[in-house]
Amino acid sequence: MRLEKNWFYQLCLSLSIVGLLYVLIAGVSTIGEGQEYPYFLKGLLLLGLFALWVFVQFIAMVAARFKLAEKLSVNKKYVRIGEYVFVGIILAVALAVRIMVIHKIPMQVESDYKTYYEIADLLKQGTLIKEGKGYCNYIAMFPHVMGYCFILKTIFTWFGTSVMVGQYLNTFFSMATILIIYRIGRLLGGRIAGIIALIGTAFWPSQVLYLTMLSAEYVFTFFLYGSILLFIYLVKRSNENVSEAAFTIALHIILGIMIALTAAIRPMAIILLVAIIICLAPQKMKVLVIPQNDIPLAIRFLEKGWLRCVLIIIPYLIVSSFITTNIEATINKELPSASTSFGYNLLVGLNAESKGGWNDQDAKLLYDSMETTGSATQAHITCRDLALIRLTSYPQKIFNLLIEKYELLWGNDDYGSTWNIAFLQEQGELTQARSNFLYNSRDYNNIVYLTTIFFALIALIYLIKKEGSYVYILILIYLGTAGMHLFVESQNRYHYFVLQVFIILAGLGIHFIFEDGRNRADVIRKRKSEKEIEVKTKNDEIQIEQIIEERIKRIRKEEMTNTFNMEEAIKNKHVIMTVSEAYRTARMREDQNDGSDDTETAEKGSE
Repeated sequence: MRLEKNWFYQLCLSLSIVGLLYVLIAGVSTIGEGQEYPYFLKGLLLLGLFALWVFVQFIAMVAARFKLAEKLSVNKKYVRIGEYVFVGIILAVALAVRIMVIHKIPMQVESDYKTYYEIADLLKQGTLIKEGKGYCNYIAMFPHVMGYCFILKTIFTWFGTSVMVGQYLNTFFSMATILIIYRIGRLLGGRIAGIIALIGTAFWPSQVLYLTMLSAEYVFTFFLYGSILLFIYLVKRSNENVSEAAFTIALHIILGIMIALTAAIRPMAIILLVAIIICLAPQKMKVLVIPQNDIPLAIRFLEKGWLRCVLIIIPYLIVSSFITTNIEATINKELPSASTSFGYNLLVGLNAESKGGWNDQDAKLLYDSMETTGSATQAHITCRDLALIRLTSYPQKIFNLLIEKYELLWGNDDYGSTWNIAFLQEQGELTQARSNFLYNSRDYNNIVYLTTIFFALIALIYLIKKEGSYVYILILIYLGTAGMHLFVESQNRYHYFVLQVFIILAGLGIHFIFEDGRNRADVIRKRKSEKEIEVKTKNDEIQIEQIIEERIKRIRKEEMTNTFNMEEAIKNKHVIMTVSEAYRTARMREDQNDGSDDTETAEKGSE
């Protein structure tokens, strides 16, 4: 199914360019702060970005000159084997790095991570309602925590309850996500984009260091991008065959189920559902030119984008309802509806004093309201009403907060280092060696982050003049996340699952540069070929003119030198003389002889 560009597509591209440009400027402005020579790192980053851009352009030019891209893009067996071997090596190294981080940085669970751990342990023991009344109230207010806790509970049942078991679970999902991102990059931008996405995801510093935390981001990211991969596969496959169409319909239903499971881990999955609807609803699949009544029902369903959306939404709603019912049965409490469950997050997100982050004042209001009413719905409604007052009372202050929150969320990517430093310090495990490593990693991480943003920005600029691409869904994920976190609770680590969007876009940016270099090389080759043909044509014309001139000269020369010799012609029997002609000739000769005799006599007489 071909994606048709429309005004909203162009608007989203433009907003993304502005947003990433702001991130790049803010990131360069703040990098190096607090160091002895803060402008050294800024200058180094800017020079590095320029040098890297020149280097990529040079490599693209060399690749185009020797047609390396064409050689690597062919579907030859040796190329595929080489690619598989390379992917295997990257995955092996990435796994080794993650295991090393887990063992070198010991970490006990704190904060939200401790909540996940203890709820999973209570679920394993079957004593959540009996021993975890406070946690039941917490789940009623934030039901999405049950998704990750249920997965943790399952893995604890199999391998035992420990922090390291949870860390290895996250490592598994992290490795699986690397493969998924590689496949998405491969589908959207070819082999080069896929390899760049693979390497970027495999060794992204903050995501590797964050493995020490027992966080839900790894599982959520796996399900999110697994759903995106399935979506891209669905819109790119051909469905004119009836049997394939039936299978594709089943895959749409599976996609709806996957999004519902993703939303059970983190509610931000609703952004993906909305993005799919925006991408899919206006589209229409081209089918065989046959009478409408002869088109099978399965094909008719897939022909229209909005019907595909229906195939995804219905199973999503059914599974979501089933999950909600099971959570309510597990904690023996009623969950708030989707229209009220965002109240607390909105309240915190509009708190200018805490810059949209967690604060004790808003948390106390939520828990006091829950304690008073005994209803999570009423607690969220109380928070929502106060949030609306904040939103309308100080518009200038709120607008300032929104811009500040955007910069705090996207301005850097050092949460992997800062959270480790904070918790290791609390636990007395922050040695000098670990401190040096984590602080250096923070600077390195921000350089990698801003470099990725730079190439992602290049990709967006290229996309403006190219045909419609399903990269669109990734752009909508970024815009949806950015827009939502302007209003709800926000922390720097909340952009975790969008980093893969930037990595894929950066891979596409490099792919577009190589493609541009190849196109320029093709134009140069074409011009050179045309010039060679032109020169050859001129040479041929000159040679023809010379041949014609030589022939004319030869003809003229022959005309001037070619006199008729009667005797020679008679001798060679080219001319036959009649008797009268012979007589006349003899007579002429006699007259000539007589004339010569008279001349001689006259000369003698005069003597």
